[in-house]
Amino acid sequence: MKYAIVDIETTGGTRKSRGITEVAVVVSDGQNVVDTWSSLVNPFEPIPARISALTGITDDMVEDAPGFDDVAEHLMGLLQDCVFVAHNVGFDFAFLRGHFEAMDMSFNRPKLCTVRLSRKAFPGLPRYGLGALCDAMDIPHADRHRALGDAKATTVLFHKIMASERGQLAVVDALKRGTREQWMPQHVPAKEFDALPDEPGVYWFLDATGKPLYIGMSIHIQKRVRSHFSGTTASSRRQILMRDMRSLKHELAGSEWMATVMEDVRIRAHWPPLNRAQKQPRAYRSVVHYVDRQGRNRLAVRAQQGTRGALRTFHSEASARKWLHQQVQDHGLRFDLLGLGALVPEESVSVEDHESRFQEALQVWKQASSGWFCERGRTPEERGFIAVREGHVVGYGFVEADDLRGDLTSQEGQERLEALSFGLHPVAPSSTLDARLRAEMASNLTWVEAK
Repeated sequence: MKYAIVDIETTGGTRKSRGITEVAVVVSDGQNVVDTWSSLVNPFEPIPARISALTGITDDMVEDAPGFDDVAEHLMGLLQDCVFVAHNVGFDFAFLRGHFEAMDMSFNRPKLCTVRLSRKAFPGLPRYGLGALCDAMDIPHADRHRALGDAKATTVLFHKIMASERGQLAVVDALKRGTREQWMPQHVPAKEFDALPDEPGVYWFLDATGKPLYIGMSIHIQKRVRSHFSGTTASSRRQILMRDMRSLKHELAGSEWMATVMEDVRIRAHWPPLNRAQKQPRAYRSVVHYVDRQGRNRLAVRAQQGTRGALRTFHSEASARKWLHQQVQDHGLRFDLLGLGALVPEESVSVEDHESRFQEALQVWKQASSGWFCERGRTPEERGFIAVREGHVVGYGFVEADDLRGDLTSQEGQERLEALSFGLHPVAPSSTLDARLRAEMASNLTWVEAK
């Protein structure tokens, strides 16, 4: 078995928004160094002063260096058929994987983290940073915070881990738990798992005929898909997927709410056998309006699965009653005439004034449940667009971001939104989706009310 001990230097930030400035690889058989390679990399963006102060890498040093595209093929060859090893492996692996995927190159290797391995091989040390470990174990560590210097030091540390009985057991255990073949359905191509993004969207588990066995959504597709097959639980759904699943696919959504809408629409279009949530919708607490036998307008909080007759829907009865009592007070209504008890506003309100105010409040509540949700798109150049009418999702789609600039609450903005709505995908009424929409309408979305 070969191990590629890797270290990279970057401009800071995240793997999607920042670049790599240096990369080094030391290939080892676990005891001896087999190959060594390193290179500066032009990130094609300024290196922050604080990063240059830490690493010593400046804009002048990388100006004539190759870009990542130029070294990617050689780097991939070095990492091929090797276990990927790094100190805090998640950081280095995520950056390299993100850069490879930007070039449409699939990259996924077994990983080992020398931080975790050191904790098991050498328990009881006060700190497990690379510098602290080198000092504690007399490991030479020249050129700290440079890729090759750190990679060489990590290699010596890794050899010490492999030379210890505790370390060998930790390596075997880590590889066993992290090997993809240990958890993925054997008939599904590995490249389909590797292609999954860690972004919001919808994923499909398909059988041999291409029909969906299960459709789900997540803000982190890759992590969510793996969670279906990892762990020790032997659920019936997991066993069916391991036996019958032959492929998977995904769709980007841009945001959690767009993924929720897309998931609901696709489930109700295909009714996969392993999807149960939409078939057994949960009960919500809804504020409903009704007219009693005496012809009086009443308000009440009810537990119901759908949204029929609901002015607002909430996850809890306490939230529903809090909203209801606040609205009655804001609109100067009488609690007793609404069937909510004997409480009345400080100033006495006549029956006639109450009825007049109630009709005005009723129109406000109904109008507030119609509008548009403007969400993040699948790319920076677009926005997600969800149309809602009287608390029901009626359409969704993606539009160019330029089309949504300006004041969307103005008359011109409303007319633009109306024009865009004709290009949306229609959505049939859904008690599950609409109830969740009503319950979360004001919590985490950019809401533009219809005039």
